[in-house]
Amino acid sequence: MKLKISIILFIISIFSLNAQNTTDAEKVINQLIQSVRTTAIRTNFKIVASEKNALNSQSVTGVFTLKGNKFMLDMENARVWFDGKTQWSYNASDNEVSITEPGPDELAGINPMVIIAGFKQKSVAKFSRLKSGVNYIIELTPAQSKAEFKKVEVHINKSNGNLVMLKLTDKKALVTTLTLTNYQKVNNISDKSFTFDKIKFKNVIINDLR
Repeated sequence: MKLKISIILFIISIFSLNAQNTTDAEKVINQLIQSVRTTAIRTNFKIVASEKNALNSQSVTGVFTLKGNKFMLDMENARVWFDGKTQWSYNASDNEVSITEPGPDELAGINPMVIIAGFKQKSVAKFSRLKSGVNYIIELTPAQSKAEFKKVEVHINKSNGNLVMLKLTDKKALVTTLTLTNYQKVNNISDKSFTFDKIKFKNVIINDLR
């Protein structure tokens, strides 16, 4: 599954996009990033990647759990665990798990918070002209023309600060949308939850690529 969770939310718009608004938009993004560094979350997700004019599309659904720099993805035929250093990717069809130590670029294709933080550093943040009474809608546009993406939309709930949606548009007009539902803060989740336990997977094939 090479669907990149390059994703962005529908966010509330504000009429005048001046320097003060840009600063406020960055604050909303920073608060989101900071909140997931201190609180574990679990949410259902759906990723849809659509080509220009939506002629072809692919979708993936599952459950995403995040705690600091650790995360777990649970999908229909695949699961991914990352403990901050090592990643285990399990393919149910082959009963095989691949072990790697991914770099920042690889993580940016999986963890939406890494995506947001990475794009924020390369972008100008401002409130969108789109209007919403429920969500902040923030647009990240690249500061340099050589960037691979054209625009990222981040939708953040106004009342609780939760991430709702990410929408990434690249220069080839491929649109990747990540939608999060049933967003929950999770207490007392063990760090072991973000590692692969081979005892739970009988006769699993281990492919260590480190």
